[in-house]
Amino acid sequence: MKISHFIAASAIALFAATSANAADAIMAQEPTPEYTPPAFTWSGGYIGAQVGYGWGKSEGEFTDFSTELKPDGFLGGIYGGYNFETGSNVVLGIDADINYANLKEEADFFDGPDYVFTGETKLRWEGAVRARAGYAVDRFLPYIAGGFAFGEVEHSANFDGLGLFEEKKTRTGWTAGAGVDYAATDNLILRLEYRYTDLGDEDYTFAGNDFNVDFKSHEVRLGVAYKF
Repeated sequence: MKISHFIAASAIALFAATSANAADAIMAQEPTPEYTPPAFTWSGGYIGAQVGYGWGKSEGEFTDFSTELKPDGFLGGIYGGYNFETGSNVVLGIDADINYANLKEEADFFDGPDYVFTGETKLRWEGAVRARAGYAVDRFLPYIAGGFAFGEVEHSANFDGLGLFEEKKTRTGWTAGAGVDYAATDNLILRLEYRYTDLGDEDYTFAGNDFNVDFKSHEVRLGVAYKF
């Protein structure tokens, strides 16, 4: 009986030791680390396309009278730029664009019993190079922007249907506005923007008379860009 008791006690002790070692081995295993995707960053370059609608005002000062036309229409083109994250959610960048434009209006300046004098203003294309400053809120980037603007403005005049005057000039000025970018994915950036542009004034000569015409516009644009 003593031998049988000794064998039983030894078996119980061996089983307990084995179970403890197995438990220690299980407890010693480290948990598998979970994958954490990298945080989104606004830094980097981008290029995209945009469409929009604009409305403007062109005022002319002649010797004996003044005129005002309010051209409007659609525009569209491409844009691109580069952003830099500076810390504390502040994002700085540079942005450039070039667009075809179809802002125009034709109106009768004088409509008399014997003749009709008609004028027309068109914005044919435009572009800008701007600095941007924004504040990132996760995947939203509200921003302000401003800089150098340029574009081709055409003025024409007709007397009883006869083309008397037509001149196109590439004009320069300034632009300022605000908008918001939204990162739909890490590479797809959507944009909504308002912009004011002043292309200054130019001197023209018509029928021996000098006159001065300015051009200003407001625009709302929608864009989509690919971020590198």
